[in-house]
Amino acid sequence: MAPLTEMRRAGPTLIRALLGWLLIPLVVLLVVSAYTTYRNASHLAETERDLVLEEITDDLEELVSTSYKADRKIDPDSLSFSVLIRDARDQRYFAIYDASGTLLAGDRRLVRVPVGSSGDERAAFDTISLDGRTLRRAVLKGERDELPDFEIQVAETTVRRDRLTLHLLRGVLVPQAYALLFSLPLVWFGISRGLRPLEELRRRITHRSAQDLDAIPVDNIPRELRPVVTALNDLLMRFRAVQEEQRRFTADAAHQIKTPLAVLMAEIELARSDTACPCAQPTYDRLQKAASRLTHLVRQLLALAHSEVHESATHALFDLSELAREVTGEFVAAAARRRIDLGFEGTEQALPVRGNAVLIQEAMKNLLENALKFTPEGGTVTASVQAFPPTFSVADSGPGISEAELPLIFKRFHRAPESSTAEGSGLGLAIVQEVARKHGAVVTAGKSALGGALFEFRFEDEAVSQS
Repeated sequence: MAPLTEMRRAGPTLIRALLGWLLIPLVVLLVVSAYTTYRNASHLAETERDLVLEEITDDLEELVSTSYKADRKIDPDSLSFSVLIRDARDQRYFAIYDASGTLLAGDRRLVRVPVGSSGDERAAFDTISLDGRTLRRAVLKGERDELPDFEIQVAETTVRRDRLTLHLLRGVLVPQAYALLFSLPLVWFGISRGLRPLEELRRRITHRSAQDLDAIPVDNIPRELRPVVTALNDLLMRFRAVQEEQRRFTADAAHQIKTPLAVLMAEIELARSDTACPCAQPTYDRLQKAASRLTHLVRQLLALAHSEVHESATHALFDLSELAREVTGEFVAAAARRRIDLGFEGTEQALPVRGNAVLIQEAMKNLLENALKFTPEGGTVTASVQAFPPTFSVADSGPGISEAELPLIFKRFHRAPESSTAEGSGLGLAIVQEVARKHGAVVTAGKSALGGALFEFRFEDEAVSQS
């Protein structure tokens, strides 16, 4: 499970992908909104300031007309001119021309231009550059008795326009940006809620046993996920068919081998009873030993094939203590032949455990066989049970297991260097581990108080342990 968890954390997630694809159009819309808002704000600011310039030109026209009519001259330094032209933020320029193009007052850099009014508007507007700065200019042409065909120009810098544009832009974009920012958790929450069926499907698949190849129900699966679940179910069915075929082949092959092996053992035993050829006895002994090992291998192959079958329907309550006592009793004669002190430590109180008693019995036999096989003559082997948690243990006074061998002993067909002189197939501990995995149990190996190896078959899953 750890590699899967790390992969999920390190790799891309569907939530992040959906959030990213949602953010792309939202950011694009924000950019488009910013551009549109800027254009509108700039137009509003320009319209508002153009109206101000137009009012100034109208006031200048009235002022100039009155002043020229009274004194036949224009005084640009008068207080009235100062009030109209000066501004706290922008710098303003003006120019007044008569019909002949003579500058009556103002800045000569504002040259006379042929600009006429259009429609109902009296003033015309354009944008010019002066001293490296951008100015907005209003040009008013008119007819007065005192000033026939006059022209009044008023230009100002764009400080107020730019500030007004920025103010309008900020007033629209800042709320939009905050709305986008604050909507991210809501979008994330919405996506997470929407993908909850996918997460639920992942949990259902993750918590499945490796042997559970039943089809995944599609009743509560969203329509978008049903093709994926259907394809996965089809794959499970095909894999289940292949696995069943492999199991049948293993079981059938092992059963077919048992018969000729039994015949071979009988023939070897008959040949050994013939005393006419004593020189062949060592050969018969080796043949019988090899046949015994092959018989043991076939039995373990059958046990392994049986342990790999989906047996959840056969789980039932049984007494772990009573089963351990019975299995240990089966090995008393074999231990006595090698002068090994085989003992059992347990309690009279029942230890009810839910599981497949046949498979648990096979695991116990393998642990006891290993202990007796590696314990030298005159040694000690002790089987025991304990209640919390339910555990079956086997300790021996043999050579023990080296640190380098501990990670390898549960692999199939692995045999430790010290087992080269002992009979065995290298499947016993693999069978024990397979049985433990199917019962939510754990098999551990270590050093016993007797000086040899200690194996513990411990039930840790509360579903199989019943008090």
